Amino acid sequence: MSLPAVPRLIVPLVVLVALALAGPATAASPGVPEQSDYAAGEVIVRLSGESPYADSARLASQVGASVERVSARGGFATLSLPPGQEAEAIERLRADPAVESAELNALKQPSRIPVDEFFPLQWNMKLIGAPEAWNTSFGSGVTIAVLDTGVAYENYNQFGRSPGLSQTRFVSPYDATDGTTHANDEDGHGTHVTGTLVQDWDAFGVAGLVPQAAIMPVRVCRPSGCSADSIADGVYWAVDHGADVINLSLGGPVLATIEREAFAYAEAAGVVVVAAAGNGGGDLIGDPTLDFPARMESVVSVGALDRNMERAGYSSYGEHEGDDGLHLMGPGGIKDVSGNGDGILQNTYAFTCGAGPEDYKQFALCSYFGTSMATPHVSGIAAMLLSVHPDLSAAQVRGVLRCASLDLGDPGYDAEYGAGMLFAPAAIADQDEDGIVDCFDARPALTASIAKVDVRPGETVSVPLDISAWWPGVTSYEVQVSFSPAVVEAVGCTPREETVCVIEDDLVTVSGSPSSPLAGNFRPAYIDFEASGGLNTFTSLHVVVTAVSARVPDIGLRLFTEDGSIRISDPGPTLAGDLDCDSKVGPDDVIDILRAVGGSAEALCFAQGDVNCSGGVDAFDGLAIIAYIAEIAHPAVADCPEIGSSLAPEAEEPE
Repeated sequence: MSLPAVPRLIVPLVVLVALALAGPATAASPGVPEQSDYAAGEVIVRLSGESPYADSARLASQVGASVERVSARGGFATLSLPPGQEAEAIERLRADPAVESAELNALKQPSRIPVDEFFPLQWNMKLIGAPEAWNTSFGSGVTIAVLDTGVAYENYNQFGRSPGLSQTRFVSPYDATDGTTHANDEDGHGTHVTGTLVQDWDAFGVAGLVPQAAIMPVRVCRPSGCSADSIADGVYWAVDHGADVINLSLGGPVLATIEREAFAYAEAAGVVVVAAAGNGGGDLIGDPTLDFPARMESVVSVGALDRNMERAGYSSYGEHEGDDGLHLMGPGGIKDVSGNGDGILQNTYAFTCGAGPEDYKQFALCSYFGTSMATPHVSGIAAMLLSVHPDLSAAQVRGVLRCASLDLGDPGYDAEYGAGMLFAPAAIADQDEDGIVDCFDARPALTASIAKVDVRPGETVSVPLDISAWWPGVTSYEVQVSFSPAVVEAVGCTPREETVCVIEDDLVTVSGSPSSPLAGNFRPAYIDFEASGGLNTFTSLHVVVTAVSARVPDIGLRLFTEDGSIRISDPGPTLAGDLDCDSKVGPDDVIDILRAVGGSAEALCFAQGDVNCSGGVDAFDGLAIIAYIAEIAHPAVADCPEIGSSLAPEAEEPE
């Protein structure tokens, strides 16, 4: 294969026409809130018992449905019935003892946004450093499963093979929407995504990122969208047929049980799953909530950048289910308003660009933009990495990808950019040839941090503990969090699986010895603190990492910690000791308190109530006196109408 350093542009560019997108996120319910969120007239049931598949026909007949598909795993069956009857059918199905679950068939939508301008240069490849990375890897030996609208990979009936993919090695094609092995593209989206991955360098004018990787075309999308059962079956197919990376340039607001189990299967098999963060729903304004499956902890979530390395306005962001949130960014492009071709240029059907009639054998270069377009850049770099380091686990690959990202947005991790833009040369560089990616050589084996939060006296806050385990994985760890008991008290700790929490006095210990080495980012526990301090007090949560072991001894136990903090903010009129209800503890309150208790030798200095002998009565004196009142169990506390009860510390019975 010819692999020139600079791709050649040999055909004219054309303009892409609009394509329907998913609507805004909608909460799950027995009815169908939006056709774009659920497959109309379809219900997924999970059957118990020894003959689940035989039961599916019986259940279908009882609710006036037919069996549409039977899943390859887990006893799931998809029932088809007239649209509008889903809610009633689900209610009746759930009442049947043979049914473990019944739910709507959630849809995902391709995450591409069309554009109407073009530009003859692939700025996206230069942005991620692809020319430099090509000196090391073209993705050989790696198989990428593209779960999408299909791929123009074969000459079959009305479909033609894309001339830009004439040298691509295709393996194990599968149409999960009908169970055949002809995963042909009826839309053009999957072909465009595949072009970013493996486009021939000498055939159609633009270059793919990993042209020596094999592609497994898996069609999971019908014209109505990408259904949960098809996605799940596509994932199982990809894993069972040897995929190393799964690319999902699609997403939606709902995740079905059948999908969750399929992605867990991929994680257990060590397959890297990469998915689009989402295009912000119908308004195309990035939402602070990731789409599924990108929202899952085990899935690499990818947001979109424009050519200026800024987050595209449509690109969604936010938290994952289990770790800190959006992983990283890739080039996704934006709508071209400057005439500079700001989208992602690739080969697909000409008719999708308005360059001819609907014909699945005519192709052109088209410019798309969206998180769909950003996702294959990350999948391609993951393939580069696995080509050089084939023994990495999926979790380790996720760790490398984040480690190799260029920081964008606010310093450090942030919700809108994640770890930053993935940079291909950093992901595969190993200049000292020790078998460890250079970015890990320069990083500590383990980092731990706690978020900074504000809380009011008497309130409880749940603070996440975040850990990043870097190459090559941590087999045991212990993190100790200390704090000032005069300000906050640890009242609880909620660990995740394979994690232990112990609270003793002013120390919280979180430890674990996972069954498999850790790599990447995870959240082992939430620690609950109750604020016991008062007006504008502050404590630093000191994080200490101990007893860490790495799987490879020569890496060393390089540890790095970050402090978090809890700040007790001014609680206003709920402040204990605010006898005159003016939202603060002032001199008048102090004098009244002292009169109530008859004075105290410890509290008399230059002025009555000047506990710290500062020459006047201030807020510090008020807090000290309130603490004294609590100690002697005196009832003189605030009784403001806005409160109804005081937040002063509960008094203990005198001995």
